[in-house]
Amino acid sequence: MKVTHAFLAFAAGAVASPLSPRACPNIHVFGARETTASPGYGSSSTVVNDILSGYPGSTAEAISYPACGGQASCGGDSYSQSVAAGVAAATTAVNNFAATCPSTQLVLVGYSQRRSYYQHQSRFIFMGDPLYHLGLPYNVGTCAAGGFDARPAGFSCPSAANIRSYCDATDPYCCNGSNAATHAGYGAEYGSQAYSFVKSKLTGELSKEELLIEKLTTTTA
Repeated sequence: MKVTHAFLAFAAGAVASPLSPRACPNIHVFGARETTASPGYGSSSTVVNDILSGYPGSTAEAISYPACGGQASCGGDSYSQSVAAGVAAATTAVNNFAATCPSTQLVLVGYSQRRSYYQHQSRFIFMGDPLYHLGLPYNVGTCAAGGFDARPAGFSCPSAANIRSYCDATDPYCCNGSNAATHAGYGAEYGSQAYSFVKSKLTGELSKEELLIEKLTTTTA
């Protein structure tokens, strides 16, 4: 993203919810829900809300997509169909926003399904990523295996310094565990870490905490 981006990942769907015409914000967040979650942000809402709360004036929108793995409840799209649709939807949404608001820092928050890459310098956070590959420098968590759709041997990413991928050993999707609750719990487990990472990558605007420090410093000087 020099639009700056952070991505917590999902993929699968249709198009992003359209934005109303408005002045470009300093920070804009895209959120994408996990498989079978109801439309909206899903479990990514933890970090989305942290950013919106921490950076007054920032805005957000949900990526609209099937978020499906073959279940009738989400329309029956297969995992691969859902991923392909989500890649198209998220890429279009991000690139269109960046073209309209080139100075806005973009944060992408997603969960589970994901294999999206964008044309801009990017900051990404992946949670429960089925593409999880052991040994990559941006991995965080206890997983010592790989996801069910793991990246191939020898994979490397030129944007590694701008990525965090969260996965624990008991997760059956990004790792080889058997506890589905682990997969649903990354917002609670790692949300604060993810937010701190996003903060470290955002520039040009003070967070709520930094604004308070500045106010106190000015008042007591």
